[in-house]
Amino acid sequence: MRGWGDMDEIEQLLENILPPTATILKLQNNRPAILLADIDGDRLKELIVAYQFRGENYLLLLKKTIDYWYPVMEIKGKGYAITELMAVQITPNGVKSLIVGWQIGSIWSELIILQWKGYGFTNLLPNNTVYSKLFVEDMPGRYGKDGQYELAIWSHDTGDAYMVDVYRYDGKEFVLAKDVYPYYFKKVVSFYKQLVQIYNYSYYWYYLADAQLKAKELDDALISIDKALNSTFLYPSKEKMIDLKQKILKKQLSSDG
Repeated sequence: MRGWGDMDEIEQLLENILPPTATILKLQNNRPAILLADIDGDRLKELIVAYQFRGENYLLLLKKTIDYWYPVMEIKGKGYAITELMAVQITPNGVKSLIVGWQIGSIWSELIILQWKGYGFTNLLPNNTVYSKLFVEDMPGRYGKDGQYELAIWSHDTGDAYMVDVYRYDGKEFVLAKDVYPYYFKKVVSFYKQLVQIYNYSYYWYYLADAQLKAKELDDALISIDKALNSTFLYPSKEKMIDLKQKILKKQLSSDG
């Protein structure tokens, strides 16, 4: 196996390993759900494949000895399709984690983050975490990039509106990565600015204001939340909008001080 250019060779190899009638799952970009990555820190790439067999999804990990690939571990998946399969450094220890998104609905996937512990995988997300969109990136904070990847999780609310937040693994759990907010939420601001140019809906203005607050664009955030409050039909609730406005005003006061 010489590399990613030999996808046909990889698929042919897997045909001889996977159960008869099994089919390799496809990602959203129609690429086969196959990954070559070092996920145990031994500097040798493992072969990971997601496949479906008899209506069930599975994730298979293989290691190589000389020219022979052998299965090491198989995990039963969820849902009916796969939306994500990637390996990036999520933990501070330098070993890559395996990120898997099992599609459980038309706009919902369940996120699994697997870390190899020598005896097998452990899921860094003990609770069910569902999302609509996922963006994974080593985001620059106050002192630039640090080699550890953050997760931007988008959860659908209504229309084209999403609740967005960014998380980082601190060695024990996932916490809000507020130091990268000014970087990432500029992208979210751009997303909602396009929407409010087309639709004058309160919820787009509300989420634009929330993104502008997190991007530290406080004057613009105040304008946006006022536009949301002045809408004929209010969603989310007026109480939530007023609460967001109070947060913006409080942030403005602390910034001025």
